Amino acid sequence: MKGPWLCFDTSTEMLSAAVLGRDGRLLAEVSRHAPRLHSAMLVPTISEALRLAGVSRSDLGAAAANRGPGSYTGLRIGLAALEALRDGLGIPVYGVPGLPAAAFAQAQDGLVAPALDARREDAFCALYEVRDGALPRELMEPALRRLPDFCEDLKAHGRPVLFLGDAVRAHRAILETCEYARLGTAELRAADLGRYALRAREEATIADALSTAALYLRPPAVSDGRDAR
Repeated sequence: MKGPWLCFDTSTEMLSAAVLGRDGRLLAEVSRHAPRLHSAMLVPTISEALRLAGVSRSDLGAAAANRGPGSYTGLRIGLAALEALRDGLGIPVYGVPGLPAAAFAQAQDGLVAPALDARREDAFCALYEVRDGALPRELMEPALRRLPDFCEDLKAHGRPVLFLGDAVRAHRAILETCEYARLGTAELRAADLGRYALRAREEATIADALSTAALYLRPPAVSDGRDAR
């Protein structure tokens, strides 16, 4: 496969796009706070990332986007853009599960719990073990959970757990009472999706994980005019 990778994430209120070299080296990345503005802001954000990287669309070798979980509307917009790139440029595209991609980005070995705010006391979350730079080992599958219950379940592992994702910001009060929780970054990065996809392509056992089908984890329900989660 030739050419750099374009990666973007529309799963939360933070919209990001990154350009990676074929070796996973970051060439450029742009992040913007864009609540309910993904449809208007995605193309300009991608264009800015490409400009900063000195790459044109015709140079691209592949593209990857977050397939979920996350904002229902945001995921639909991102995956539609991914398919448009595939059809328009004739390049391979990859839908990347966001939670294991976030865990894979952690350099230190240990337990990692990516968690995305799903309002009230809920979060889309999972638990992984990261070791020796390998793809994360899933200990608790991605699901919509009550964070207090999830924190209670973590006691069975008896080890510190690094929390990532916007639930760190939205539910800090809950997580600060969680005995084993260690709070990490609140934002997921588009570059992490691309690096996970690059590695996952080499692992035949998880090839199906790179589907472009959205991973919603619950049906859409919009009752207040905001993106459903």
